[in-house]
Amino acid sequence: MQTLLNILDAMPDSVDTKQVERVLKRLDSCSNQPNAVKAAAKLPSDPILERASLALFDDATLGGIDDLDAAVALGLSILPWGLLTLAARADITVLDRLPAEIAEHGAPKIASIRRAAKKHEKSLVEITTTRASEASTPSVEIPEKIAQVARWLKDHPDADPTLFAPHAKQRAAERRVALRALGAMASPAALEVLSAYARDQYSDAELSELHKAWPRFDRRVFAATMFRANSYLLHLHVSASIEGIGAVHGLVGLDVIFDKQADLTPLIECTEMRNLHVRAIEGSTLTSIDPLTKLPSLSKFRLDGDTTQADLDVLEHTPIERLDLSLEGADAEFLTRMPKLKSLKVSTGKTAHPGLVNVVVRLVQSGIQVVMYRHETSWLSDLMAATPNDITVVERSGYVGLTRNADDAEALGRRLLSNIAP
Repeated sequence: MQTLLNILDAMPDSVDTKQVERVLKRLDSCSNQPNAVKAAAKLPSDPILERASLALFDDATLGGIDDLDAAVALGLSILPWGLLTLAARADITVLDRLPAEIAEHGAPKIASIRRAAKKHEKSLVEITTTRASEASTPSVEIPEKIAQVARWLKDHPDADPTLFAPHAKQRAAERRVALRALGAMASPAALEVLSAYARDQYSDAELSELHKAWPRFDRRVFAATMFRANSYLLHLHVSASIEGIGAVHGLVGLDVIFDKQADLTPLIECTEMRNLHVRAIEGSTLTSIDPLTKLPSLSKFRLDGDTTQADLDVLEHTPIERLDLSLEGADAEFLTRMPKLKSLKVSTGKTAHPGLVNVVVRLVQSGIQVVMYRHETSWLSDLMAATPNDITVVERSGYVGLTRNADDAEALGRRLLSNIAP
């Protein structure tokens, strides 16, 4: 087992190094594993440290700690059990992802950790409720409307962030006021209160407030605190930047609309990404999609909007299976070189490339299902004329689908009715 220093080095830069060192020494000093669990369970809430501990177990490399699982399985180490107790506070499902051998030999300790995590979650709710109750006292009147927040903060420069803690029966407007105020405060204490507002999905109005707040904090810490990995898609809505998104551990799906420079570089860290939807609205600049080649698990990708300045040929170096693409007149030959492509939904934009008809026919003949928009008649009529008799054409709900396998036609039609590409 590595030393405390090795574990400390594996922790993210966002953690308080001295605090982590104190916690590690305390846990390592325990006489046995059950005591380490008990000691960790008594530690005060520290969301950043808890998420960092989670990363040590979820990261494929175990955060740089060699043979952590083996050490636990053999009963040779006390410290990992304390760290696992903290990790469960951040995500209790980490206990379900432990190797079978550890789950079997450590069942009593895992049960204790599970109880401690649930107790910790309950205590956080109680603390938040108490703070909210205190904040609702008439001694300090907090703003009721977004437009009042800036003035109120100017008049109350030392305001306690807990005044804006969530509370029972909180209305959407009150929630947005709180997000605006806490984002403007931009202090560690404000982020702690903000963390109580974290959820799997937000409304567009709430995301607007989070995007205003994001650059005021450490972007990685904020992302890890406020955004949660989603089993399908984490919706970010309109965003100027996704810098820091790599800190959201286990992110497998992302939907983002860029309204300024569309930089995909932060995605390089998201190696578990399977489903990605990127839209570059008019006025934003998407110049490169190269980071997609660093995503080994990416199987579904949707790219629309202004793609004229991006080299789409890069897609042939990705493992994408299902592609929804706005070509904007680009040469589509690269589509025939995508090694795992199974289905394609394509939009041409204002003008179709002269070779697109030939490319689509070849794709369908090779077994790839292709869907087009029926209103793009400028090139679709040429495609229909060039389509061989052994290809089945399906028209539904504004779409035209092509498949080589006639047995798939019915299923393809149902998908088109649901506006879902094959």
